[in-house]
Amino acid sequence: MKKIKKITLPILLSTSVLTLAGCSSINSGEKYISSKAGDVTQSEVLEYIGNQNISKAATDVAIRKVLLDKYKDKISDDLINKKFEEAQNQYGGKEQFEELLKKEGFSSDKYKEGLKVRLAQAYMINDYNNVTEDKIKETYEKEKKQYNIAHILISVKGETSPNGLSDEDAKKKAEEVLAKIKDGGDFSELAKENSTDTANSSKGGELGWSSKDNSPFVKEFAEAAYSLDKGQVSENVVKTPFGYHIIKILDTRELSFEDLKYSIIEELANKAISSDPTISSKALQKIFDEYGVNGNTSEVKSYINEMLAGTKNS
Repeated sequence: MKKIKKITLPILLSTSVLTLAGCSSINSGEKYISSKAGDVTQSEVLEYIGNQNISKAATDVAIRKVLLDKYKDKISDDLINKKFEEAQNQYGGKEQFEELLKKEGFSSDKYKEGLKVRLAQAYMINDYNNVTEDKIKETYEKEKKQYNIAHILISVKGETSPNGLSDEDAKKKAEEVLAKIKDGGDFSELAKENSTDTANSSKGGELGWSSKDNSPFVKEFAEAAYSLDKGQVSENVVKTPFGYHIIKILDTRELSFEDLKYSIIEELANKAISSDPTISSKALQKIFDEYGVNGNTSEVKSYINEMLAGTKNS
C-alpha cells in the first residue's frame, strides 16, 4: 500500500526572496548591522548572496507576479481561506498548524500566497495542455464518490519493515484480529492495539477520503477496499507488499463539482507534469512571452534562459 503522503507546505518563495522581501527600497548603502568591526550594508549582503541566488530570487518573484495577475479572476480569497482551513484541520487544528508555520518560517499570509501560486501554476499548465471545463467535469464524474477508509496492517518483515513478522506469522496474527472483529470487536480499538501502520493506528487506522479513480493505494489494497460498502469489513485479510491488511469502509459521500473542481485542476496538472516534465518550462515560456518578461542584467537573462530550457529549476 502506498503510504498516505505527508502533507508538505507549498514552496512559497526561495530563501533569497524572503530576504530581499524585507528591503523596503533598493539602497546599496543601507546599513543592516552596525559593529566596531564595521557596518554590514545591503550591497555587501547582496554580494554575499551571489548573482546566481539573486537571479533565482528575481525570477521567482517575476513568476509569482505574472501568475497571480494572469489568474487573479479564477482564484478567490474565499477559496484560499477554505483551503487554508482544510490545511489547519489536516495538521491537527489551528494551534498546531500555526506552530508548524512558525517553525518553517512562514506567516499565514505567506502560506495563503503559496496556495494561490500553486493553483495558478496548475491553471497555467492546464491552459497550455488545452484542458477544458468538459475534461474537468468528466474527471469529476469519475471521482465524485468518495470513500473514507480505515485499515489494520500487520507488517511482513522486509526492507521497509525491518521489525515486521514472518509472512506466516503476520498472516496468522491478521486473521486472529479479523476473527475478533467478526465476533463483535471494535475495529478502531483493535487498530490502535495491533496495527503496525503507526501513521494512523492512533486514529483507529483511518486513512482519510479517496476515490476509486484517483486512489493513492497499491492495486491489491484498492481492489479490495473499493469493492466494499459503507460499514463493511473485508471478508478476508488482504495481502500487499507491505503485509496483511484488514480493511473497513467507515463512510461514503458524493461531493459536488465545486467541492472537487480545484483539486481536480491540480490533479490534472500534476499528471501532465508526470507525462511531460518539460511542460512547466514550456508553459512559462508562453506566459513570459505574453507578459514581455525579460531579464535586465546578463546574469538574470542567462538564468531565465537556462530555466526555460529546463536546465535549472524555477
